[in-house]
Amino acid sequence: WLRCLEESRCASPETGWAPQHISILMDTETIGYVPLYIKGNSMGEFIFDNSWAEAAYQSGINYYPKLLVGVPFTPATGQRILFRPDVWGGFTSDGIAQIRQSVATFLKQVAESNQISGAHFNFLTDEEATDLSGPLSIPLRKGDEDDKSVLRDKVQKMLSRIATGDKQDFMRRTSLQYHWQNRNQKNEDKPYKTFDEYLACFKSKRRITIRRERRRVLEDEGIRVDSVVGDDILKYDGLVERMFEIYLSTVDKMIWGRQYLTKEFFQLLAASEFRKNLCFMCARHSSSGEELKAEDVFAGTINIVKDGVFFGRYWGCLAGKEVKNLHFETCYWSAIEYCIKNGLKRMEPGAGGGDYKWARGFDPALVHSAHYISHPGLRKAVREFLNYETENNVELQQYLTDRSAVRGGGASLA
Repeated sequence: WLRCLEESRCASPETGWAPQHISILMDTETIGYVPLYIKGNSMGEFIFDNSWAEAAYQSGINYYPKLLVGVPFTPATGQRILFRPDVWGGFTSDGIAQIRQSVATFLKQVAESNQISGAHFNFLTDEEATDLSGPLSIPLRKGDEDDKSVLRDKVQKMLSRIATGDKQDFMRRTSLQYHWQNRNQKNEDKPYKTFDEYLACFKSKRRITIRRERRRVLEDEGIRVDSVVGDDILKYDGLVERMFEIYLSTVDKMIWGRQYLTKEFFQLLAASEFRKNLCFMCARHSSSGEELKAEDVFAGTINIVKDGVFFGRYWGCLAGKEVKNLHFETCYWSAIEYCIKNGLKRMEPGAGGGDYKWARGFDPALVHSAHYISHPGLRKAVREFLNYETENNVELQQYLTDRSAVRGGGASLA
């Protein structure tokens, strides 16, 4: 994925992503890597720090360039300090933590010695975030000592960790996404066996609404959604290029749309070993026949399936082919059916759309990042902001989870 992004020049100095990757050495042997970029902007990160950059600008502080450890244009959680699989098992958890902290110390020193505004790790695992910046904690605000609300009690029990200062001066940030879990809470958290079993977790009125929503697409409009995975992608001439057109259609329709990826990137992906992780959800009219042809596909999504997780990435529909609720069918319902059929444990549909996702059974999940800011004054201001943001996001996550649509709660579909 990273190689294809760089070879296609999607991630390059010209786009604000200058690769500066780090090798982790033990003696003279390389045991790991860190995907590091020198950023000239905040585009394509999905951990939004634009307000920090604006505050820095207004205070006469240069916010760019900055250092970023992450995956360009990809709001998906995963390990960011990468170890060779054959050496991973040779370290204790404390040893791994020490290596991660050494990387953080190194990046802090690089930032300070080169007058760079700071260093950032985006979409960390919870374990990595804890090693880099301490466990998740909520500082008490003035007057909170007397707050005995049920919500706060639940939040504190959920955290159940000791408040700690930031390791290496990296500040922990907690953001929200909405994920679907293949876990039937009404059946001992066992995986769903069928889509109907999943629907049974909703209130009756909502089940009726979802079925009607699907029927209008699949039956009334006569549309089918096919999944094309891995090597099968190469069986269909022009399919990769058609999926790029579909991706581009969303960029063209949105005022705020920005084309991060090129046709060459998609072609390189399909030609690489990474192809085994690709999953296209292709929408076409049933009247086009059983055999899928690229020219018949007019909408769909480009997804990644890896380590039991379905990562929803890019949705689009060709201009003039729009069908009401097709987005929900392709991005959510057909994708969930695919996850259930293939025994996947989770679906991460990406950033944004929280209200739509929550009402359809995607519950809020905490995602983590870690940030070092070189300027003491800006660092203090960001720390105060993060204290407030973390408390709000953790409370919101608990509030919405308690009212989960798949527990019979939640808002009406919109």
